[in-house]
Amino acid sequence: MEPSVARPDRTLIAILSVIAAIVVIAIVVVFTRGGPTQVDPTTPEGVVQAYSRAMVDSDYETARSFLASDVRDNCDRAEPNFIEGLRMTIISTDDRGSSAVVRVAMEYGSGAFGGSSYEYDGLFALTREGDSWKLESAPWELALCYNQGISE
Repeated sequence: MEPSVARPDRTLIAILSVIAAIVVIAIVVVFTRGGPTQVDPTTPEGVVQAYSRAMVDSDYETARSFLASDVRDNCDRAEPNFIEGLRMTIISTDDRGSSAVVRVAMEYGSGAFGGSSYEYDGLFALTREGDSWKLESAPWELALCYNQGISE
């Protein structure tokens, strides 16, 4: 009599294959996920995005280029704020032609499963200078100059 050879259970192989496929898909999604959506830099939202990115990156010269001329010319430099872990989402834009207000949701911290987070709305006020939008005020965390005003 010949000894019987144990054959692998097909159900077990199918389940393990599905789990392996899910893991591979999750890894691909995590590593191919891009950064934030780029907004047209000629719009108020684009100026807010570019200015905020410059401030988070501590690129104060670039951030300064987005300030309205009266703010820039009279800039009493504020101490940079620690902005690690800032996530911003544009909520709305009120474009009045020569001025605009961009409302954003600002969130700090890890939130969800990583601990506590803090979220609130911030306002950016912009004005038209020629063909460009320039910032007159920003939330205090992102203010480069004391005379930039504080949007509440």
